[in-house]
Parts: sequence; structure tokens; C-alpha cells
Amino acid sequence: MVVAGRDENFEEWAPGYILITESDATWRPTDKARLNLRYVEQRTMRRDDWSNVRLTRIPRVKFEYQVTRPFFVRLVGQYTADQRDRLRDVEGGGEPIFIRTGADEYWRGDYRSGSFRGDVLFSYQPNPGTVIFLGYGSSAEDSDPFAFRRVNRTDDGLFLKVSYLFRI
Repeated sequence: MVVAGRDENFEEWAPGYILITESDATWRPTDKARLNLRYVEQRTMRRDDWSNVRLTRIPRVKFEYQVTRPFFVRLVGQYTADQRDRLRDVEGGGEPIFIRTGADEYWRGDYRSGSFRGDVLFSYQPNPGTVIFLGYGSSAEDSDPFAFRRVNRTDDGLFLKVSYLFRI
């Protein structure tokens, strides 16, 4: 899928262009396994020189496996790379835009970041109406998109859900 056209450059409060691309592929090597690959990219560009104001890229991998009829496993990994150029007043001659961050501190608005999220889910459904889910997820921050030099884990989560259908 591709979406392109004129849009607002909200980062610099000016007219701009947007380009969103998305690709998705699913492969089923067996009846029990399924692999899904997805990539989304969104660009906000300046109207005057078509340079990127903001670029976000999100590759995602999902693997599902039905071990037996009641047992199911899913693994998901997603990386989000986000970067923004130094801001400038496109409508006012291209002068830099400064954001006040402190008493005498100013920032040009540029940044680069990356984050990774990994999840694993186990489910057990012995019969219809009864299901147990056990999952674990972890998030990490990357200081520079796709560099993988200074990756720091930021969050971990574990959950358990049990559902039982009472029949009267």
C-alpha cells in the first residue's frame, strides 16, 4: 500500500508532503506454522526542497505455531526507528526554529531514536470456554536507529489470564 500527497507539515507548521508505504507478507510453511513480515514507513517532507522533516520506519516479525490443538505459541518482534531533522521556518525564509528547553537553553528539534519490543505468548485451551494465557514482553531503547550499539532495556512485563466458562 502506498499513500502519497500534500499534507500539513505539523512539525514546522507549514504545508508539506506525506508518503506512507506499507508492505506485508505471510508465509505458511506448514499447517501449524505461520510467519508474517510487515514494514511500515512514513515520511513527512518539506514542500520547498522535498527533504525529510520526519521519518518513521517500523519493521515487524510475527511467528505463530500451533504445537497441538490446545497449545499455541506466538512470538512478535517490532522495531520503531524515528528521526526528525532540525526544524526550520520554511515559510519564513528557512531560518532555524529553536525550542526553549530551559532558562538559557534552546534545542533545534532534531532527534534520532530507536525502540524494540519483543513479546511471547503461550496459550492453552483444553476445551471450548476454558483458556489460559501466559505472556512476557520486553522493551528496549536504542540511542541511534538500527545502530544496536547502546541498547538499554526499559520495561518488562509478565501476565497471566485464566478464563473458565461455567455452565448451569
